[in-house]
Amino acid sequence: MRSWCDPFSGNTWESVSDRMYGNKQFSSSFKTEDFIKYITGQHKFPSLPPFISYEARSIEDIHEILADTRRASYISDGSLTYRGQPKEYHLKRKIPNPVRADSKGLEISVLAGAYRQANEFYSFALQPKEQRSFQDILGELEPNQPDLGFASISAYDIMRTEQHYATQTSGLDLAFELDTAIFFATHQFRWRASGKAYYERVKHGEHSGIIYCFRFRDPPVKRSQYYIKEFDLFKTYPPTRIIRQDCGLPLIGEYERNIAITDIDCIIRLHHEFEMPKTFKKSPEYMFPSIREDKFYEKLLTLKQQHQDLLTDVVEYEWART
Repeated sequence: MRSWCDPFSGNTWESVSDRMYGNKQFSSSFKTEDFIKYITGQHKFPSLPPFISYEARSIEDIHEILADTRRASYISDGSLTYRGQPKEYHLKRKIPNPVRADSKGLEISVLAGAYRQANEFYSFALQPKEQRSFQDILGELEPNQPDLGFASISAYDIMRTEQHYATQTSGLDLAFELDTAIFFATHQFRWRASGKAYYERVKHGEHSGIIYCFRFRDPPVKRSQYYIKEFDLFKTYPPTRIIRQDCGLPLIGEYERNIAITDIDCIIRLHHEFEMPKTFKKSPEYMFPSIREDKFYEKLLTLKQQHQDLLTDVVEYEWART
């Protein structure tokens, strides 16, 4: 339940709000009486319009979709962002959102890592836990800044590196470069029997990848503010991986966990026979550079040998030491 107040009349009222979508009223504010009837099957809320969705057979198709005047202007002003995934994910709740769930009670899930759950039904009773494994070793990750503090202006840098090198956080990975989204929509994360990780390109004829195109408005997420191009904190060992991936990391609040889907401009689904050019420049070795190119990663792998219990989530890729 959420209480509201009209600032002009002073009138107050209550409504049912959905913690998945924050204060986005079209999917997060329902009259109490109507919601009770919805739960008991006596009321149906009007469905929201479906997402604009396209199917792409090639990278050229994707560029054509994004070339219309409106989206081209978003790209120009830096307000269009992308998220690529090898497949679409859904969440299911015992009481689905009245206007976001499909006929099977499934809701599209674009959750930051800290909020994801593997259970059959999503539950807010499970508290998200964000591990800050880098906080205890900051002095080793940045030895040339003795006055480190988690509450300092550099705290965001700590979270950004944590997200990309170790544990999941409440930040949602977004790409400002289309090729980054295409990479993650066409590659699967895998493990070798040796314990080393790698990315495998999806075989032709087996694609089920998806690219979400976002234009965040409230608040806006723009390249000028969120694009990660340098670090205030990590100067001695620059985190090359994050720069290579051309990404941004807006924070998602606990009371708006799935709010990103309310700002989807369009969804691009890859045809199962999507043509992936062999000359595609963003290879796994480029996106996740080895210790020869990424000194932050080199330092992490060295520290992992000393702090195995603390840095268990730091992945070693099979090309990491080449």
